Amino acid sequence: MTQNGVVTRLLDKGLAEVAVERGTACGHCSGCGECVYGKRILVSAENKIFAKPGDRVTLETETGVIVQAAVLVYMIPVVMLFLGYGLGALLSLGQSQCIVLSLIACAVGAAIVTILGRRHKKIDYEITGFSR
Repeated sequence: MTQNGVVTRLLDKGLAEVAVERGTACGHCSGCGECVYGKRILVSAENKIFAKPGDRVTLETETGVIVQAAVLVYMIPVVMLFLGYGLGALLSLGQSQCIVLSLIACAVGAAIVTILGRRHKKIDYEITGFSR
C-alpha cells in the first residue's frame, strides 16, 4: 500500500515521523497505533532516503497487514453477532432475547478486536521516495 505524507520531524535509529492523511478505508483498528478518527495520522517510518522535515514523501507498507487489520476489525464482531443470534435460536429463546444475545456477542467480538489490536504487530512504514 502506498501513501503520501509530509515529514514532521526526524527520530532516532533512522526513523522519521510522517503526517499522513487518513484514507476513507481507514478506521480505528489499532494497526498503526495512531488513528483516533483524526484527519491526520502520525506514523514512524524507516527513513532510508534521508528525508528532512517538510519534505513530501511516499510511504509504503505491506498490503497484507492492512487487509488483516480490516478483517480483524470488521469480520469478528459481525461473525459474533450472527453466532449470538444462532445460539439464542438453538436455545429456543424468543426473538427479542436472541437479538439481545446477538448484541452481547457482538460486544464481546468488539472486545476481542480491542485486545487483539493491542497485541497486534504495528504496521511498518518505509519512506520510498519523494513526492510532489
